[in-house]
Amino acid sequence: GEPNVWSVARLPAPESEAADLSVNGLELSCAVPDDEGAEPAGATPFGLLAASLSSCTAMSVRTFLVRWRIDPGAVTVRVGVQPGVPPMLDRHVTVAAEVEPDLREQLAGVVDSTPVTVLLRDAMTIRTVLTTGAP
Repeated sequence: GEPNVWSVARLPAPESEAADLSVNGLELSCAVPDDEGAEPAGATPFGLLAASLSSCTAMSVRTFLVRWRIDPGAVTVRVGVQPGVPPMLDRHVTVAAEVEPDLREQLAGVVDSTPVTVLLRDAMTIRTVLTTGAP
């Protein structure tokens, strides 16, 4: 059968500076990093990897809190890619809602077991900071 999720990348010419992407039918462009290692503006392969981790984490956090009948308020997940071999992902999860300590510990477990986290954690380090409640 057909996969539920799919992506196609096309480099129209060998000297192309961007790949044309189709992700489940959504069209976007992915910039090709140069040989000097500088990240170009716009979506890049590592940027898309960071986007996968941040969006999966945000959705998992919201789902967990709603199941516990807690209005999560704003959920923000920022993922940065730190250079190195292999690179490291630096994830900051911020939840507007107050979360009691016992539930916060369970929430941390959810963050560390999201589907994208599970796929990536054996290949690279994911450092996570979880902040809940008003700053």
